[in-house]
Amino acid sequence: MDMQYYSSKIINKQQLIVNYNMLKRVSNKDICAVVKANAYGHGMNQICRILQNKCNFFAVHNLSEAIELRKINNNATILILGYCNNYYLAQKHNISVSIDAFDQIKKIICVDKSIKVHLKINTGMNRFGLKSFKEFLKILKYINAKKNIIIEGIYTHCFDTKDTNITNKQLLKFKKYVMFIKKHYPFCIVHIGGSGMIFYKNPEFIDFIRVGIGLYGYLNNLTKPIMQIKSKIIKINTVRKNDFIGYDSYFKAKHKMKIGVVPFGYADGMIRQFQNKMEVYLKNESVKIVGKICMDVFMIDITGKKASLNDEIIIFNNADYWANNSGLSQYEILTGLNKSRCNTFIKH
Repeated sequence: MDMQYYSSKIINKQQLIVNYNMLKRVSNKDICAVVKANAYGHGMNQICRILQNKCNFFAVHNLSEAIELRKINNNATILILGYCNNYYLAQKHNISVSIDAFDQIKKIICVDKSIKVHLKINTGMNRFGLKSFKEFLKILKYINAKKNIIIEGIYTHCFDTKDTNITNKQLLKFKKYVMFIKKHYPFCIVHIGGSGMIFYKNPEFIDFIRVGIGLYGYLNNLTKPIMQIKSKIIKINTVRKNDFIGYDSYFKAKHKMKIGVVPFGYADGMIRQFQNKMEVYLKNESVKIVGKICMDVFMIDITGKKASLNDEIIIFNNADYWANNSGLSQYEILTGLNKSRCNTFIKH
């Protein structure tokens, strides 16, 4: 039985466009769409095709994501936020790379053709980025002496946008780098992340805001979720009082029950913490998950419900509900669904 046939991921095209336009309007800045991790589990190919006539700047994590995206969009700027493992391929596919250490420059100069780079500045997150202005100047001096390195952009990441004081300090530190580089590279793109920067009165020197989770519907009710996951009941069992349901004798029926089996398990991103407390929807009516969630399926209590084989089950509408019931973040929920064995459809 092919479970991919029964489970579907539906992406709401119009809501994605509404989200994108709303982000631009509120921030009064251009948007760089962050589509790493398969567009946060939504499907990079589908998201980028929907946005390709609106957005001209996309950010990914690695080279393989960038090359896949380039197959879809020939013209957009595509930036690798993480490390690039092959600068020759990046140059060949017109992909921009991030620089946050001097040793990367030595590898890039080996590429005999022009390659676009974005300088990554560490303004306080202490994950990646140039932390020293001295190293920044050293890199610029080295680049100026070479002909094959084009400084296309400079950026940083604001790591706690809820704290105005921290964010303002980051912006002030970043401004020092930006003002210097703009004197020498006036057309250099200046961009910041994350999504919460949408609500800031961002300085004029900022050109783009990189937005990830906000684009997909999770940003202080400003945007709305764009993904729904549906499946079907593939088997119905009647169990007697004191019968067990699922693994490890975890659930014991207190009365006669009718149980539906749904082909979507923890291998698809269904969180095991949901067992015996989370609900899904059958004909717009909530039904409880019972027993331990299996690798490929979970079971639902349809006792007293009008339910038949192949009835539609709505599994997912909103990552907030899943997060609240599991203790995980929206990011973990969405990227966990990245591995879902689903057919993906676009709702126009």
